[in-house]
Amino acid sequence: MGRPELPVDHTIPARGELAAALRGLRAAAGLTYDELAVRTGLSAATLKRAASGRYVPAWETVTAITEVCGDLHRDVGQLWQRARVAQRGRLKDLPRPASPELITNAGALSEALVYFYEWAGGLPLRRLQELAGEAYFLPVSTAARIVGRQALPVSRQQCIAFLTACGIGPRLVRRWADAYDRIIAARHTNTRASFSEVDPALVLLRDVQRLTERSGGHGSVRVADLFQGPGEATRLRGQQTLTGLLPQELPQRRIRFAERPRRLPPQPA
Repeated sequence: MGRPELPVDHTIPARGELAAALRGLRAAAGLTYDELAVRTGLSAATLKRAASGRYVPAWETVTAITEVCGDLHRDVGQLWQRARVAQRGRLKDLPRPASPELITNAGALSEALVYFYEWAGGLPLRRLQELAGEAYFLPVSTAARIVGRQALPVSRQQCIAFLTACGIGPRLVRRWADAYDRIIAARHTNTRASFSEVDPALVLLRDVQRLTERSGGHGSVRVADLFQGPGEATRLRGQQTLTGLLPQELPQRRIRFAERPRRLPPQPA
């Protein structure tokens, strides 16, 4: 006869509740840990640790137990989530997000996404990817940048995939996706506005010094390319490089033009 099983550790209550539920599943199925190990393909030691209450088992361990024993405890998934939240201890330090309609900047949106991630139990990134619909919708590297507050989702679709993986309901997901669209649109508008603030100094440099090409260690930069070119990103790089070549006093002047100088048509003789 084996040694009796140690009592469940309830030091962290949510973790203890999960362990007790897993023990209940095994007992209801009438299986020993060795028999359960054969059916799940996991070691008996892993199964005993999962039901000890001393740590939160991997989601794969929990699902293996429920699949073999039958999901007699329908709330085991929620218990696992609550145990993860309690063990990580990060959610309590995050402010609860405001209504998505009141979110006005990228920082607040990023903070809300992290809150939802921690609310979901701080899922392992591979598990988050699976729930989002595999790598096509949410690459692990991108998920890591989102939860690390280094970046926002790259598209509305990715924002929806991330929130869905965190267990947010469809109606609330749509509202947050709308907030994402609004913030991204505002960011693009502000970026375009910042370009126009550089234009006056660039125009002055073009007209006064007849600058056609300069190299600043970053390749050739032509003034014409700053106003027309293959894309906004290219023009921004050109502007940043050329602005660094401007005389120091030019950017400090608040020079404004009603419109860019235009060449006058030739006058008749």
